[in-house]
Amino acid sequence: MDHRRIEWLFFVIFLAISIFLGIELWRTPIQLSGTSSDPNTTTNISDEIKADNIDLPSLSEDTASGYYLAASDQNYFKNIKNLRNVNTSYSSTDKTFYAVLQRAVNLSTDNTKALEQVKAFKNNSHYVPFGKQYVYVDELSDDSNYVFVQNSKFGKVYDASAELIIKVQKHQIVSYQQGYLGELSAVRELQSTISSWKAIQNLYIYRELTNNSKVIWIKLEYSKLTEVRNSIILLPTWVVEIENKTTKTSSIKRVNAFTGQVIQSSIRVVLVKSF
Repeated sequence: MDHRRIEWLFFVIFLAISIFLGIELWRTPIQLSGTSSDPNTTTNISDEIKADNIDLPSLSEDTASGYYLAASDQNYFKNIKNLRNVNTSYSSTDKTFYAVLQRAVNLSTDNTKALEQVKAFKNNSHYVPFGKQYVYVDELSDDSNYVFVQNSKFGKVYDASAELIIKVQKHQIVSYQQGYLGELSAVRELQSTISSWKAIQNLYIYRELTNNSKVIWIKLEYSKLTEVRNSIILLPTWVVEIENKTTKTSSIKRVNAFTGQVIQSSIRVVLVKSF
């Protein structure tokens, strides 16, 4: 492929992304029409949430900011050759790299020490490719699954496409699965987001926050929106863990931090705790 054709290909990809994001921004007022800035409406929603026995953490009405991001949609694991003591495979269906250790790695029975050992394993390029680009997320982890997410100069990515799960059995690391997005780049200028309180309101309005539940935590992170012309588009997302008070089961919900729209389950979600 000559230089002119490469330039034309990049132009087409950039144009497609710009058109898609322009449509997203144009739709924003429609998607937010179910909410209101009227103080009385806000008060009513707050009262309704309390009446439905829903517990909330401390929330803010302050807005934040973020970017639309793009990553190249490709298999970054195809040329990995320096791994030791692991049998590997790659699923093109869910774009996940799977590794099973030939010899399990022993961990301490002390939880603090075990976590440090898991981090050391993660940072060893002979075990885990790109491992140093991931950070540990305690609220998504349990005794059998140590969850890490890809970090970037823009922030963390809370999405299965950028997630590393190290699996432990009987105090031994036995396997892991990994998604990786490579380098992220901003494709539009910095934009304002809705507040955490507005995100919770929208979850309630769209009936994703049910009676007798509890919001465990809410964080503004990046996650996948869609794929356009061999590029993966990410955006700031309010990620929320909600617990059912009766069953004690948890689920992860997401809210588009630009438009306020609830991101449905067709988007892959990160690990949900299962104690």
